Amino acid sequence: MVMSAFLRVSGQEASTLLAGKVSYITIQNIYVKFSGTENIHLGDTVYLQTGNDLVPLILVESLSSVSCVGKPLGKVDVKPDDSVVVKVKIKKAEVKVKADDPVELPISPAAVRDTAGSPVKATELKRQQDIQGSLSVSSYSNLSNTTADNSQRMRYTFSTRANNLGNSRFSAESYITFSHQLKKWSDVQQNVFNALKIYSLAVNYDVTDKISVSAGRRINMNLSNIGAVDGIQAEARMGQFTMGAVAGSRPNDADYNVNFKLLEYGAFAAHNLATKNGRMQSSFAFFEQRNAGFTDRRFVYFQHDNSLLKNLFFFTSCELDLYKVVEGIPKNQPTLTGLYASLRYKPFKQLSLFASYDARKNVIYYETYKSFADRLLEEATRQGLQVKVNYRPGNLISIGLNGGYRFRNGDTNPNESLNGYLTFNQVPWIKATATLTANLLKTNYMNGQVYEVRLSKDIIPGKMYTDFSYRFIDYNFLNSTTKLIQNVAQLNLSWQVKNKLSLSVDYELTFENSSNYHRIYLSINKRF
Repeated sequence: MVMSAFLRVSGQEASTLLAGKVSYITIQNIYVKFSGTENIHLGDTVYLQTGNDLVPLILVESLSSVSCVGKPLGKVDVKPDDSVVVKVKIKKAEVKVKADDPVELPISPAAVRDTAGSPVKATELKRQQDIQGSLSVSSYSNLSNTTADNSQRMRYTFSTRANNLGNSRFSAESYITFSHQLKKWSDVQQNVFNALKIYSLAVNYDVTDKISVSAGRRINMNLSNIGAVDGIQAEARMGQFTMGAVAGSRPNDADYNVNFKLLEYGAFAAHNLATKNGRMQSSFAFFEQRNAGFTDRRFVYFQHDNSLLKNLFFFTSCELDLYKVVEGIPKNQPTLTGLYASLRYKPFKQLSLFASYDARKNVIYYETYKSFADRLLEEATRQGLQVKVNYRPGNLISIGLNGGYRFRNGDTNPNESLNGYLTFNQVPWIKATATLTANLLKTNYMNGQVYEVRLSKDIIPGKMYTDFSYRFIDYNFLNSTTKLIQNVAQLNLSWQVKNKLSLSVDYELTFENSSNYHRIYLSINKRF
């Protein structure tokens, strides 16, 4: 039928991965930077990309136009400029449809009716091209009074997300870095993939509004523990449920290049629920990974995060390996490879409680590591427990305490850590935020303590930000008389030059007894 006015049609939400990087790290917080944060929400999980794996890094607790901050979700080895990703939902732009252009409304038919009360029927949803991306150039310089330690590394990063190219059903995504050390170009000439890392490069086609197929290298957040897959992925959405299948190969462990000998395939099912109180997401996957035709690993994977209950956030993931080789004999024997669970609770606005438990074993690819798989089994188990308390009695003061315990088979002593912080917002006269932290460490090979004071200030709100810190480090190594004393000063300046152009400068000076080190980080980022 012909309608007498324009209809506004909102497309369904599409999920995608937004790539970013770690900007800097404090004792209690990790800061990450993206090309933009308009589609990121408080409580979202940011994942650290380590080779083929995605590891939960932080829950977003605060946002600016280009960066997020949150407390680490566990003991994770992370450093500035490490790659991170976050799953975001992109809602397609509203499309105006003329009265004589019938449309397929992506909402319940009962929601739109004609003057007679009958549902409006339609046939096609118009799509609109949306392309976003960023290009950044970064430089890392390490200088010292020992000239042999001097080095400079360049890093170029290009990322894009292109939805509905040419208003079609095709979309594309990419996240590519090229990193090399000056005066060591021979490493690149020997193997370009020593410098070139393609984390994502894929094309997606919407067969229908509920079925999509992608080809290329892509990370599927319903299979985040699998990492990137080089191949074909298909998904079908049915209300709150998503089902899919994957077939291809996994990137080479050594240089992240394509390796068709490492074939893999699997399937997954996921459930997503969003309410006014929060969200819940669960996914279950089965995967088989091979090496030159032989079974390398076979396992199932489960992940669940839940924020439906007010002020309560729960996250858990576990892996169950279904295949092992014992003394050269293959066995289909279930083994719990990994279990991680975290719980955050805010009984009231000023108080936040967090606890996590981590019990993981070495992941063994029996064909790839068959020469020392038995030794990996013996050293497999690693367990960790972390507890955090954060209290904010008013708008001007924040207090936090964090305790961690981790033990691994073969360790003489467990790793223990205790750190606390005290933050003052809007310090008089300088109008800056000051944070005092203390960190006590006891590991299998050393005891140590780290004390830090940090000042942060918006020079021009929303445009220019600066951060200064001083750290005192005292490490005693148990198996020797060696003692490490360091004084570290750091200065950071972030400048939003224009709406889509930003500049970041970071300088760090480290003093030791007989030497000093200078680290200079420069980064220019252009969004489009």
